Amino acid sequence: ATCYGTRLSNINMIHRKDIFGLHWPLFVAVVLIQEALFANAFSSPVASGNRKPSSTQLHVDKNKDRKAPSNNKAAIIFLHGLGDSPDGWSKLGEWLPYYAPNLANLDITYVFPPAHNVAITVNGGEMMNGWFDVFDWPIGIDAKDDAKGLAMSVKRVEEIVNELKEEEGIDPSRVILGGFSQGGAVAVTAAYNRRKKGAIPFAGCVVMSGWLPLKEYLDVSEEIAKATPLFWAHGQLDDKILYEQQVFGVDKLDSLGVDVTAHSYPVGHESTSNWEEIQDMAEFVETVLCRTEDGDDQKYDYDSIVLSPEDAEKNALLYYLCSLPIDESAGVGAENNAYSNTL
Repeated sequence: ATCYGTRLSNINMIHRKDIFGLHWPLFVAVVLIQEALFANAFSSPVASGNRKPSSTQLHVDKNKDRKAPSNNKAAIIFLHGLGDSPDGWSKLGEWLPYYAPNLANLDITYVFPPAHNVAITVNGGEMMNGWFDVFDWPIGIDAKDDAKGLAMSVKRVEEIVNELKEEEGIDPSRVILGGFSQGGAVAVTAAYNRRKKGAIPFAGCVVMSGWLPLKEYLDVSEEIAKATPLFWAHGQLDDKILYEQQVFGVDKLDSLGVDVTAHSYPVGHESTSNWEEIQDMAEFVETVLCRTEDGDDQKYDYDSIVLSPEDAEKNALLYYLCSLPIDESAGVGAENNAYSNTL
């Protein structure tokens, strides 16, 4: 696999030491090509010429042929990959009902939020659309996590879930949270890791070529594990988010009681060009959202559980705080000081 991060670092070093010894147009061209390659490394392989810049607003789509009653609403929140935009996955609203026709009978709101522009360490600190920073390339099971960035993205997801309840009347128990690559890492974290006790479980979670971050601090409640099934698809030849990430993540979550549906394919880091994978995802979504209600299903009182903005802020930062190094010799005061200095 070509390590774009390493090659970019080499270019930056040349730029600092001997820039005037290079042919300037050639240097600029090389840098731009390398940045473009890395920017596309984690994004969905849709024809980029048709992709629009990321909007600051949520990209919300709805089934055009809704036949479902108002009490049968659902939502799918899908997070794009690093360097991508909401448009990279906006066709899910057409693809999923095509492969799973029963979905066309539901009142589904599709939400494709845009990531913020963040500095990516492995790309020489260049600003890109991303959910959090990336420190290693490729991303294997020993990759370093950006816990603070993950926490902030989880907070954004929870804000969207609250908006869906307040504005669309859709409970979290009817929301599927998913994502591709870096977006998948956020989705699986938000769906399972350290959710507040008593919080409403999501209807399901979808990870496409993603990974399970913050595994050292993974804490999945029995209630969440039982209520939120997981679909995880991955390319066996993925040289960006290594295939070992699926093997590890699936085994770990399965051991904690999560109902996992796992598929792998003889492809690389791609999903939107792998129609078998899209079809498998559609069948999972259909199973989750179209299953028959029965008397054993747990009913949730959303209004009694929903977090205040202050509590949501504290919970989102928990992932970050768990990863802070503790100087045992300095005592509690040093830990509190680390908290104040890093936020």
